[in-house]
Amino acid sequence: MITTITLNAAIDQIYQIESLSVGGVNRVGSIVKDAGGKGMNVAKVVQSSGASVDVGGFAGGNTGDTIRQLLNSRSIPNELIQITEESRVCLTVLNREDGIGTELLESGPVISTDEWSSLLDWLTLKSKKVKWFVLSGSLPKGVPANAYAQMIEIINANGAKTVLDSSGPALELGIKAVPFAIKPNEEEIMNILGENELSELDLLEVGKRFVESGIEHVCFTLGKSGAMIINRSGSYKVNAPEIQPLNAVGSGDAFVGGLVYGCAMGEDVFTTYKRAVASGTCNAMHKDIGYVKKDIVESLMSKITVEKI
Repeated sequence: MITTITLNAAIDQIYQIESLSVGGVNRVGSIVKDAGGKGMNVAKVVQSSGASVDVGGFAGGNTGDTIRQLLNSRSIPNELIQITEESRVCLTVLNREDGIGTELLESGPVISTDEWSSLLDWLTLKSKKVKWFVLSGSLPKGVPANAYAQMIEIINANGAKTVLDSSGPALELGIKAVPFAIKPNEEEIMNILGENELSELDLLEVGKRFVESGIEHVCFTLGKSGAMIINRSGSYKVNAPEIQPLNAVGSGDAFVGGLVYGCAMGEDVFTTYKRAVASGTCNAMHKDIGYVKKDIVESLMSKITVEKI
């Protein structure tokens, strides 16, 4: 079993139009609605890959009820903690013409101290039963900046493992708690380091420092270029195959889903790295967010190369 946790869960709505006209009239061609938030997207990928998965986090109000219904429709079990305030809705406007998505993200609810304590109590019990966790996405208002660090410490103490995918202080403080793996993109790592630009050599040095701190897999996602991954054995470039992208939103989440699936299933690291990049690539080939198809992922894996740097 793999558990993904989304502290700022949402309903994801995708409006597909021919071409976005800012300030003009835009007619929607199709609408897709699903349970959203980064952890939800990871759960969809894990399930599609063939592993058992459930989700935790917060959900409130009518939106929260809809999130639970959408998860039930996918047969993804949830242990979402009920909160007082309304969960958020996130809208993606997707250009059919070029596949570029514009995201409009509500900030979401404010979590009370009691609600946060309830989640930590739940996690303490859950991490004694489940050995793989994914913590991903933004933090809702009301939780401390070191929320992920607190959660990682609980998970580590119970002998379980965490893949962390976030940004800003949540990522920076979470890294200090030493998760099993992290997946920042270039922009996210530049932000926490206070740099405007990082070379490949800079990324390698940063990754090596994180590995020396105890993190097993440091995964820098590079968009269409694939990923740079550093572990105790060395540094590797995982090259993505060329595709015609349809919607890149959620591709980072798909990468995490492929990564945690491979790790949990005991695949060798290079197969896992190929699976992660192939899952992200597969997502980008489809308009749905957090979408992979097992046979397509495996076909893409055969086209991916791993080079030692």
